[in-house]
Amino acid sequence: MIRSMINQLTYISDTITQLFDYIDEKVLSKHPIENKMTVWEVCVHLAQIPQADLLICKGYKADQMQLYYEKSKPVNIQAAKEQLLEGIQEVIKHIEQLTEETLSKEFTTYWGSEYRTGEWFLQIMNHLVHHRMQLYSYLLVLKRDMQVVLFR
Repeated sequence: MIRSMINQLTYISDTITQLFDYIDEKVLSKHPIENKMTVWEVCVHLAQIPQADLLICKGYKADQMQLYYEKSKPVNIQAAKEQLLEGIQEVIKHIEQLTEETLSKEFTTYWGSEYRTGEWFLQIMNHLVHHRMQLYSYLLVLKRDMQVVLFR
């Protein structure tokens, strides 16, 4: 099961970085959907998700997470890509150290939700896929001709 989780996480991150390759300065500040994030804000969020969600699993509190989000903002699309990939590697390294027993261990998020560790890693993938689709949709609205296969 752990190997399957890692394979999926790797595929998700590969497709996100492919989408990042379709982004240039002209679209970064665009709001393809009114009152929603800009293209750049989605990219920043995607870059932060792996490490942020791992920190939540490790028990970080709201103030610690706020500090993480403030201090971990990439400065450009290349830095966002690198941050995403580094975060994915941290998550993979963490997952590889887990046992079936630790996958069943319960923890409580800073907002009070309870998860099993294995379930949380599924949530990390869901979180990434959700915002990957948001970015993909934004790029479609902006008429970017993308050649990215999101599911295999």
